Amino acid sequence: MMKLKMAKNKSLSQFPPLVFNVFKPARQTSYDVIRHFKRNLPNGFGKIGHFGTLDPFASGMLLIGIGGAARLNDYIHDFLPKTYLAVGKLGIETPTGDYESEVTQRDESLYLRQEIACFSKEFIEERLNLKFIGDYWQAPHKYSAAKFMGKNLHEWAREGVDIIKEPVLRKIYSIKVIRYEFPYLAVRVTVSSGTYVRTLFSHFANELGTIGSLISLVRESIGDVHFSDAIKMKHWPRDKELEIIGRGTRIDKFLPFSKAVLNTEQVKAFKNGAFLRPDQLTINAEKKFHPEFLWMTDERDLLLGLGHQSFPNELRPKINFHSELPDDL
Repeated sequence: MMKLKMAKNKSLSQFPPLVFNVFKPARQTSYDVIRHFKRNLPNGFGKIGHFGTLDPFASGMLLIGIGGAARLNDYIHDFLPKTYLAVGKLGIETPTGDYESEVTQRDESLYLRQEIACFSKEFIEERLNLKFIGDYWQAPHKYSAAKFMGKNLHEWAREGVDIIKEPVLRKIYSIKVIRYEFPYLAVRVTVSSGTYVRTLFSHFANELGTIGSLISLVRESIGDVHFSDAIKMKHWPRDKELEIIGRGTRIDKFLPFSKAVLNTEQVKAFKNGAFLRPDQLTINAEKKFHPEFLWMTDERDLLLGLGHQSFPNELRPKINFHSELPDDL
C-alpha cells in the first residue's frame, strides 16, 4: 500500500499526480462527477479537475486529475485524439443538436425517403471519409460550454441571444459507419479535442442531403485509454475511502513522453526552476511522442514534473510538481 507522510502545507497534495478514468452516466453533468469525487476522495488529494467536459446527455469516459495532474489539461487536449460513438436520426433537427430539445424542423422530401433511405452503409462511409477526413473547420455550437464574455454560449442561447463565433480548425482522423437503418445512423469517429460531435453529425447529414440530430453519444477513448476500463458509478469513492487511490493512474502513463532520471543535484536544480542540459541526463528515449517534452523523475521514479527542450541543449522546467508533493514522500 502507498505509504504517505503529511505535507507541511495541508492544502497541498499528499498523493502523486493521478488520473481517474471515470464513466460518466448520461443526464449527469461533468461537474456533478467532479463534485462527487471532491467530496468523497480521501483527504489530501490537493486540487482536482477534469480533462474535457462531456455534455449532460452524453455518457462515457471522463478523466479526473488530482495531485497536480489537472495542470496537464492543455497537453491532453492538444496531443490526444478522442473517439466517440455517435447515434443520430436523419431528417430531423433540434436547436441543441441532440434529443434534449424539441424537434423544430423535419425533412419530409421524397429525396430523403426514396434516395437517402436506400443508401448503403458502405456508400455513406466512403462519402463521409472523402469529405471530412483531415482538416475540418468548425464553429462552437451555440448550445455549448464555449465562452463569450465570461459566460457559456448555452447560457446566452437560453436567454435568446445567439452568439456566432468564428470557426476553429479541428482534425478528423477516422470515420466508421457502424450501422445504418434509416433513419438511424451510428458512426464511430476519432477527432481532435474540441470537436463538437453534435455539429459534426449535423454536417454529416447535410453532406448526405438532409438534416440530422444526435440521439446518443458515448466517449469511448482518449488517446489509448478506453472507457471499458473506466470506474463505474457503483465503484465511485464513498466516505473518503483510501482504496480509490489504487484505481488512479499516474499522469505520465497517459502522455507517453520519454523520461529523464535525475540525480540528487539535478533534482534540486529542477525543483528550483534551473535549466538543465539534456546531454547530462539519463534519458529513456524509447518513446518518440513529442520528443521535445520529457517527464522528469528522480532515482526512486518519483514524478517531479515536465521539462521542455526549447533549444538543442537546454531543458527548462515546464511543469513542476514539487509544490504539490512533500520532499520526503
